[in-house]
Amino acid sequence: MDEARTAPTPARTLAPAPFSEAPVSQAPLTRAQRVLAGAGGLFFAGLAGLGGYGSFASVQDVAEPWFGGQAWIVPAGVDLGILALVSVALLLEWLAMPMPALRWMAFAFTAATVWLNVSAAHGDATGMVMHAAMPVLFVTFIEAVRHAIRRRAGIAAGLVREGVPVARWLLAPFSTFRLWRRMVLWQITSYPRALDAEQRRRHALALLGDHYGRKWKSKAPADVVWMLRDGVMLDQALVRVTDLTAPEPPKPPEPEPVPAPVLAPEKPARRKAPAKKAPERAPRSQIPRSVATDNEARALGIIAAEPGITGAELGRRLDISARQGQRLLSRLARPAPAAAEPAPAPANEPAGETAATPAS
Repeated sequence: MDEARTAPTPARTLAPAPFSEAPVSQAPLTRAQRVLAGAGGLFFAGLAGLGGYGSFASVQDVAEPWFGGQAWIVPAGVDLGILALVSVALLLEWLAMPMPALRWMAFAFTAATVWLNVSAAHGDATGMVMHAAMPVLFVTFIEAVRHAIRRRAGIAAGLVREGVPVARWLLAPFSTFRLWRRMVLWQITSYPRALDAEQRRRHALALLGDHYGRKWKSKAPADVVWMLRDGVMLDQALVRVTDLTAPEPPKPPEPEPVPAPVLAPEKPARRKAPAKKAPERAPRSQIPRSVATDNEARALGIIAAEPGITGAELGRRLDISARQGQRLLSRLARPAPAAAEPAPAPANEPAGETAATPAS
């Protein structure tokens, strides 16, 4: 149970998807596709030849009053100009360098050819339809070829944006509009990738709301809020959201406190009384006994001659220290103790008896 409680919670990660559009390599045409394209080219050439031949005489008849014998130049020049403009426009579309002016100029010359052919019918509705049929077919075929080339070149270069399904527009119009808007603003050409980016963006918003609460916009970093709101730099935004909302690693369980052993209270150490210093004893005289006796004899003579001499002067004369001279002076100048006097004899006892002891 403890291991289950302390097990770390797996982090909620958002693996960033590659939102940048890279060029997609197109698969080459299969053999059947090449055969079908060749057949379409042959039919187009036949249609262009028949249409040019049919309109040539009609346009020549219309232009003859103004050009005379050179009226054939008008239909020939118009048809060749249309073919030249269409060829160059298709080549530029294939090279992903479209030039709309060439395309609209080709349409203008085609419309002029149709008008000249219709004028040759002199107001007959049936004739007008027949004269306009082949130029309209020619223009339609050219537009189909241009669309195929432009689509294939755009897909290869990553420039063609896929459309959003109609069913999504009907079921969720507001969110679909925001999705389409981001695809247009940030050049997201793949609808599945845009849908995946939208799902991850909403997941990140849900994580921020769960982590910060209802006021997550004011608590989350401003750059992350901006990236998620506008749908830009989503790969960095998802990494930041993952770091912000990752759960903190569980703390290791604290060890249980071990009770400290109860120790007996220490008795205060008795202060030792300072040891009494022994009174310094005067150093004993290191003078030999013979020298001391001689000094005493000399000292007695000096004291007898000079009774008021000091100990220091006595020590100087005897070549000893002043202290030894003082001690010597004190000892020699001390008066000798008086002898004990004998006890008086009793009055009734004769004096002769006290001197002699009776013999036993």
